[in-house]
Order: sequence, then C-alpha cells, then structure tokens
Amino acid sequence: MQEQVYWYNNNWIRLTQHLLFLALSYFILLNMFKTSKEVQPVDHIYTVLFMATILPVVYINLKILLPRFGTRLRWYLYAPLLLGLTTIFVWINIQLFDNWSVFLFKNLFFIAYYSWWEILFFFIAFLFFPTLLKLSKSCFFLKDLHQRLLTIEKERVDMELRALKAQVNPHFFFNTLNSIYSLSLDKDERLPSTVLQLSGIMRYYLYESKDDLVSLEKEISIIKDYVALQRIRSGDKLEIRMNITGEHNGMIAPLLLISFVENAFKHGVSETRNQPYVDIHLSVNKRQLAFVVKNSTEKSPEELSVKENIGLSNLRRQLELLYTDYNLSVQQGVSAFTATLKINLASHVKNKVYNNRR
Repeated sequence: MQEQVYWYNNNWIRLTQHLLFLALSYFILLNMFKTSKEVQPVDHIYTVLFMATILPVVYINLKILLPRFGTRLRWYLYAPLLLGLTTIFVWINIQLFDNWSVFLFKNLFFIAYYSWWEILFFFIAFLFFPTLLKLSKSCFFLKDLHQRLLTIEKERVDMELRALKAQVNPHFFFNTLNSIYSLSLDKDERLPSTVLQLSGIMRYYLYESKDDLVSLEKEISIIKDYVALQRIRSGDKLEIRMNITGEHNGMIAPLLLISFVENAFKHGVSETRNQPYVDIHLSVNKRQLAFVVKNSTEKSPEELSVKENIGLSNLRRQLELLYTDYNLSVQQGVSAFTATLKINLASHVKNKVYNNRR
C-alpha cells in the first residue's frame, strides 16, 4: 500500500508521465498537420503553436480548476469556468493562425486547416483524456488512503479492546488461590473441581478471549464456574441466584457478560455487610439477549467510587466498539445496584470500521 502511494507521489515518475504525454501529443498532432509525406520545418512550428494554445487549458484545468472546483458540490462552478477558459483559448488559436502568425513569422505562410468547431474538438479531446487519468489516479489514491486510515483505525480499536479486556480483577485469582489452599489443608473433596474451574477461567481470560467471538454457551459456562468459585470463597453468608433461559447457540464477544458479574462481586457484595446477594438473569430469544445482574449494596449513588465508574465506562466503551444495536442501563437504589444489558447478537461487527468499506 505504501509502495502504491509512493508511485503516485514520486515527483520523477510524475514528471516522466507529463513528458510522455507531451511527446505522444506532439507526435500525433505533427503527423496530422504535416503537409506532405515528409515532415517539414513549418509542420513543427505549426504543431508547437497549436499545442501552445491547448496546453494552458489542459494544465490550468488539472492544477487549478479540478482541485478547487471538481467536487460534487462545486460542479456548477467548474463547468462554466472550464467552458469559458476553453472558449478563450479556442479564440486565441483561431486568431493566431488567421491573423497573428503573419506578424510573428513573416517568412512563413500558415493555412487555417480547421474550422472553429473542429478546433474545439481538439481541445475537448486533449481535456478529456488527462482529466480522466487525473480523476482515476485521484480515486486510486483516495482508495489507498482510505484503506490506510481503516487499517490504522482497526489497529487502534484492536489495541483499545485488548487494553479493556486486560483489566481483569487480579484479586479474584489471588483470593481463589487462597481458597484452594484452605481446601487443600482441609482435604476438601471439592478441591479437584475447584482447581479445574479456576484453570478453565484463566485459560479463557488468557487465550480464548483474544478471539472476536466465542460461543454464548462458553461464556455462560465461564460465568457458572466463576459463580461456583465465589460460592466457595463466600460460603453461606452470600446468596447467589442464577436463572438462565432461552437459546444458547449464538456467538458473543468474549469477557463481556462475565465483566458484569465480576463487577457485582467486586464492588457490591464485597462491601455489603448485611445479607449480601447477587441475582443473575440471562435470556436469549431469536438472537436478542437480555442480561440482568443485581447485587446488594450499601452505597448511595453519590458514594460510587471512581473505580466503579471506570469499570462501567470500560464496559460501555467495549459495547460501543463491538455492537451497533445494544442498550445498557444501570440503576443505583438504596440497597441494590442493577445493571441491565440488551443486545442484538446479530449486530456484532468484527472490526466495525472495516466492514463499512465502499
């Protein structure tokens, strides 16, 4: 891509293109204007003079009119300006060979070979091909530039998503390891399954979350394992209710739902002294997902910490980057905090910016 832009912008290549255009134009006109089988000196002079009246129109159009007025919104200015410029130089061409050449070249006699409308046809032909080439090169350059911008934006979005996904609560893993250590000391029979659950969650966070999409069933499975580990850590003092219904054969962005659950345990239950609880409700119907996480809290809306607000902001940002059809609402009550997420799973866009190419 950079090589293509280099070929477009390189000054030597552009100069070579112009020289080839002039040489080809000169060759064609010279053979059209020659008065005999062999080219005479007067034919060269006639050709030079003829090109001298056409080239100003061609290059004024390429360098001034097209860049300034050759847009969709300014064609109403471009057309009359080009027509006026062409008319002026057609008149100059006619006057040059009919009247002025007598004073410029006293020893030569020029015959006006063409009528005004034939001369106008020469101008139109010379304007058409360079203008078409200019527009084609501009479209080609803009397409390359558009692709470069899309690539840069894709990389930026990917980096931002990776940064957001990396914000996993490390305290959960440390606390769970401590719980596992306690289970090992007590020789608790839940130890093997707990180790497997933690291993699965860590594998999911470290490896599978790098994919654009994972199965909804896998995300639900991780939530269940996460909740199971929280039950072991919290014991009987924490009430956890989970209700999952509907079709689970769709795909979803990884770490999205689990982040809401983690947020409920991290900022809600851990700071609730009296009867802590977490309610999780998930339903999917025709690719419409509804996810509600409600947790106990003893904080007022004004007491929400900066970290809690940052966590919700990160979730909102992920949703903005990943989905076009979603709704996220939060309610902070006197004793409960509720996050409600509704997503049209079909609206997920991998690298959203790039799928908008035209």
